Amino acid sequence: MKKERLILVLLVLALLLIFWNLGERPFFGVEGRWAEAAREMVLRDSWFVPTINFEPHVTKPLIPFWLIKISGMIFQGFNEFTVRLPGALIALVSLVVFYIGVTPLFSYPWNLIASGLLLTSVGFLEFSRLAQSEIYQLFGIITALAFYIHFRDKKSFLGYLGFFGGMVIGGLSKGVTSFAVLLTLPLIDAIIEKRFYHVNWKSILAGTIALGLYFLPYYLTAQELKSQIPFYLWIRENLQQAVNPYDNLRPFYIYFLYWPIWVAPWSLFLFAALVKFIKKFKKLSKEERLFFLTSIFIFLVFTIAKARRGYYLLPILPFSIILITYYLKNHADWFLLKLYRLVEHCLVFLPLISLLILPFLKLSLSYTLSLSLILGFLFQVIVFFLFKKEDFFKTILHFAIVEWLVFTVIIPCYAKSSEKEAGLFINYLLSKNPKATLCQVNNPVANVYFYAHIPKKVEAFTSSQTCDVIIIRKALPKEIENLSLKEYKIITFKAQKDPSKTYFIFYRNFK
Repeated sequence: MKKERLILVLLVLALLLIFWNLGERPFFGVEGRWAEAAREMVLRDSWFVPTINFEPHVTKPLIPFWLIKISGMIFQGFNEFTVRLPGALIALVSLVVFYIGVTPLFSYPWNLIASGLLLTSVGFLEFSRLAQSEIYQLFGIITALAFYIHFRDKKSFLGYLGFFGGMVIGGLSKGVTSFAVLLTLPLIDAIIEKRFYHVNWKSILAGTIALGLYFLPYYLTAQELKSQIPFYLWIRENLQQAVNPYDNLRPFYIYFLYWPIWVAPWSLFLFAALVKFIKKFKKLSKEERLFFLTSIFIFLVFTIAKARRGYYLLPILPFSIILITYYLKNHADWFLLKLYRLVEHCLVFLPLISLLILPFLKLSLSYTLSLSLILGFLFQVIVFFLFKKEDFFKTILHFAIVEWLVFTVIIPCYAKSSEKEAGLFINYLLSKNPKATLCQVNNPVANVYFYAHIPKKVEAFTSSQTCDVIIIRKALPKEIENLSLKEYKIITFKAQKDPSKTYFIFYRNFK
């Protein structure tokens, strides 16, 4: 009964962390690319050629576009919630699959603790609430990992197909990084445990089927475009980017920063695990050695690759969580555990302290936010008294309540977007005059197009054109400055920190 109760608590916690206020925050970063491309796919009745401003956008794999499109079709419209919902559902399923996957490695309660660590890690939680491809890729990696763990000792066609199938899901969500990450695990396992027997006709057949399924969407995209450019872009975005990248040139040490960030708030356990496992390498169990070496090798592969961005390293997360769980179960340092318990006690009062900190930072406190902070404090007190005997699971719950307040309440409350404001204003103008002619300057980003819900391509502005609405990004060019202010009204949506997100809208009077 105790086990079922804690599983229910973790499930409720996951629902709150992933779904609460999911649609409140304006699109952040590149979310609009996935949203707008899926919206235009519906308008164009296409399944294989995403577009942005009705121009092909085929540099990204298709699974996120498909699921966002299906969500919009089911709910008969696109907004922040319907666009983020597929990723949130995928995140929830990933958590369940991870729990099932690690059960052969960890008996209760450690399988539950491992799942709680994954759920509350910053990398998992942040991307589960964003309409981006990272969480879809992570689902594929976790699925393949679960199949590998369960069928590790068997020559099973189903096991091979599940492993390669997860790899394909990851590849069709983000790119071939899922292949590089997932092939690392069986390769290291084969070397240190002599598991070369997995190279057999069943695994070759499963791999061939998976490879065919992986390239099928690229073939169908090429057919719809009547061009081989999807295959060229596949080479450029995957192979060329690793050895001779054209963008995302970050310093080699970037992942020394992002590895602990994605694992936070459990980063101290990651550092301790790495040090402990190096010192006791010869005394480690076979499984501990496998996941330690796999984590190190994945880190090195991403560091050596020349194209680097923080979120590229996210696939290391499930391997790191398993590594941390082994550390906590078998090697945990008493001082470090005591330190986390001390922090845990401080977290009980953090929601109440935030009621003072936020006004001090000149951030207004709404009624809803104040009530949420008080509720967060009450949750902390309940956990403190009701879960005293649950040891480390209680620590996870205390951190989770703070993350619930930060990710689902505070961030959406204070998030502002000049791109959303500009897009909604354009949508308002179009509601007044649906036949208005639109032009653009400096290529507005997909977020603006999404919020504007424009039904056709917006052409670039030229002085010879007659435009009813001109959308200008970043700054006013000279040819725009010469426009007659008697003919146009102008409204500015200024971004506080990033000038590239400032928009100027020139528009005629609509009666």
